[in-house]
Amino acid sequence: VELASAPLSPHFPKPPVLHASVEFWKRMYTEFGVGDFVLHDRDNLHVIYDVVQITGTTNEARAADLARPEVERARARYEAILVTLARGIPPEGLGFEGRWVDQAWGCPCPPEFLLRAAMNIRVQQGLREKVEEGMLRARPLMPRILSILRRHKVPEELAALPMVESSFNPLARSRAGAVGIWQITPSTGRRYLSVSRHRDDRRDPIRATEAAARVLRQNYQILGSWPLAVVAYNHGTTRVRAARAAVGSDAVEDIIIRYDGRRFGFASRNFYPSFLAALEIIHPTILEHTPQAPDPKRNSRLLREG
Repeated sequence: VELASAPLSPHFPKPPVLHASVEFWKRMYTEFGVGDFVLHDRDNLHVIYDVVQITGTTNEARAADLARPEVERARARYEAILVTLARGIPPEGLGFEGRWVDQAWGCPCPPEFLLRAAMNIRVQQGLREKVEEGMLRARPLMPRILSILRRHKVPEELAALPMVESSFNPLARSRAGAVGIWQITPSTGRRYLSVSRHRDDRRDPIRATEAAARVLRQNYQILGSWPLAVVAYNHGTTRVRAARAAVGSDAVEDIIIRYDGRRFGFASRNFYPSFLAALEIIHPTILEHTPQAPDPKRNSRLLREG
């Protein structure tokens, strides 16, 4: 799929250096499903080594269990190819897969680069079904979500963020205890909502949207950038400020590409690109419930108010 060159919103630019990451997540959301296990480089998402496919089940955990042996064999095979290339063996002697890996990386490459790539293979399970279900859940919620975001002077495009967080599933719960369509943590929930043994407003999509809008607005007020406000929704404002200071730049792409903080892992690094991918997918649904299509004068006013 060819990515649009122009951003969907002046608030959320898509820098060229992030295009490959956005495209990767669009493919995870629309092309690869629960039975597809994509082996790729952790840092360079344009490098996809292989796809292990499992049929006969739509259960996410069951598919992962069935795929595990073949995934590990494929990982070991590509690790061996990369290590062999690092030793200076010509790719022609490694068959089609060896030639493809060599071409994918644009080699010849330094041995240390290839050895690092051998340790950097990651597996991503497809998300197509989750996104399709999420789109169905999003449609009846969208008018209320957009109304709340407008009232809090938060860009309407942030209505796509629950797709990344939970696929708009109000019952979603993370291992860290985040709950609801906006995946609000217990501490944030207690600050803005009623969270107790008897009642948890984080599961209420409307109340949770009120809380998320307040958090996102506060993130923007602290960081002065809507892309950084999105990253901070996952990584926290204190840590994003530290990342900004470490790289000496306010540009979201500089932080994503250059920051190597210990806690800035794969999920945090990919939060903004995956949001942009979700926005491209869900944008028509947002427009359906927008009083009028965005125009340059309105966008300029919002930026000044922001």
